[in-house]
Amino acid sequence: MQKVKGRGAISPSPTAGSSIAKALALSEPDLKDLIHQAVAEAINPIIARLSSLDEKIADCQNANTRSLEKVVGVELSTRENKAKIKAVKRQIKSIENQVIELQIEKAKTLLRIQNFPEEKGENLRGKMANFLAQLAEKSDKELLHEITTAVRVSSAYVTKHSLLCEIFVRFSSLTTRNVILKKANGMQLKYMDSEIMIRREVPFSVRK
Repeated sequence: MQKVKGRGAISPSPTAGSSIAKALALSEPDLKDLIHQAVAEAINPIIARLSSLDEKIADCQNANTRSLEKVVGVELSTRENKAKIKAVKRQIKSIENQVIELQIEKAKTLLRIQNFPEEKGENLRGKMANFLAQLAEKSDKELLHEITTAVRVSSAYVTKHSLLCEIFVRFSSLTTRNVILKKANGMQLKYMDSEIMIRREVPFSVRK
């Protein structure tokens, strides 16, 4: 009597049946080897993928480490540069202060004579000694020895406004300079009908 297959029943393929038959025919050790081989064939591709993934993760970690090292290096370099810049600024400030101190010290023995008439071939030191002797309460000769330099100094302002060049007179004695400056304060000084002004020299760097 022939059996009719019911709807939905799955009949094993001849190949599958053959494989099962072969498997059942194997001894227990051979069967274990077959199972191990099948498992290995299924797992090896997964292990290879995992190894590749581990390598990629390691590469990413190394790249992150290098990036972090660069960031830290830049930060340290920036801090060092900032410290160097601050040190240089302190040195510059110190030098500027020293220059100002020297300018102030140099200006202590200097007087500015303004609006003093200029004559051709003039002996400026002699003229200044003669003009300032009375204020210094000394003779012309005595004061002449104390005047180290007397020069006319021009400037853009003087040229622009067609003014007479100022005369810078330097004294070897600070006391003499101070006496002249004090006596001239509030006095109306004249030379050849020109009103003369005597001022102390203040370095430009300390002017307000």
